Amino acid sequence: MLIENQELTMSHVGLGNLNEYALLLLFGNAHSHHLTDGTGFRPDQMADHQGLILYPAYFMTHLKVPSDQPLDQYRLWDEVSVGVDISRFGETILESDYLFGPKGAVSSDKSEWDRGRFPSMKANSLIVVDVTQTEGSTRKVSAPKAECIAELSKLAKPPYALMRSKKIRTDAFGMKPGNLKTADPVSYRVPVDQDAAPGHAMVFAKFSKIMDAAEFEWMTRRSKPGFPLSIARHLFLLERETYYYGNCFADEELDIYMTGHIEECDPDFHGESLGMISVAKISYQIEVYMKRNHTLLAISKVDKLLAVPTSSQDHIPDYKRVIRSL
Repeated sequence: MLIENQELTMSHVGLGNLNEYALLLLFGNAHSHHLTDGTGFRPDQMADHQGLILYPAYFMTHLKVPSDQPLDQYRLWDEVSVGVDISRFGETILESDYLFGPKGAVSSDKSEWDRGRFPSMKANSLIVVDVTQTEGSTRKVSAPKAECIAELSKLAKPPYALMRSKKIRTDAFGMKPGNLKTADPVSYRVPVDQDAAPGHAMVFAKFSKIMDAAEFEWMTRRSKPGFPLSIARHLFLLERETYYYGNCFADEELDIYMTGHIEECDPDFHGESLGMISVAKISYQIEVYMKRNHTLLAISKVDKLLAVPTSSQDHIPDYKRVIRSL
């Protein structure tokens, strides 16, 4: 178990509030620190017996955010706590639990974690040779030297995500097409030195940003007559379950496909707060492919809430009109 207390700075949220991408990076950063905690090694010094630098590559993340506790309530300069607990199966497979909340809200006893009150995540990763040490983007699994990795609790059986990952790759999430569907893929080119550092593959959290960019493209330009651009401010993540099957480098072109549905919900879906009005629940499956060879890189099942502040409720008729026309 590792708990990190820190301040949300401009490096996390810019001049705004917490978002999914920043939270994923906070979780990933704590995960890397936990792996080498007490060893005297930095995360980028974890090596195998050949001296190759290793990296914990996620193959599954499952993030949940309570509907009455949106991420954007955490603001610049807030003090927060990030908790992570990692277990190990064999030499190279990891399972991890995370919790995020105000400073002091994350207990050192995981049985006391309140996942219904604070954002939480479960994840699995493989310890692989860092892509800078190998040619190509294929993951090469390798075991770290004992002195380079912290003592972790042992799992008695393989993580469930191993089997589920194979099923998702074959069958996806089984989501039937609804009123949200891309007839043609949304294209995205990975910006040089923005989504991926020179010589490095794209960090896992960028997939959520790319998926959100495709979501915005569909809602505002592909749907007819199209949602108002203000929808970007009124969408709140509830859940994202993602499986990662590959990665890419800067300047790669991606194709993104979506299918799912959006339907109106009760005005109090988000809870008792009178400061918000819930409008619709959005559920969809989204797949990211390498355009040049049609390789599946990642697939997610996403649930979001469309809700507006009471002070902006004049947007609601416009949203409902578009939803009912789909």
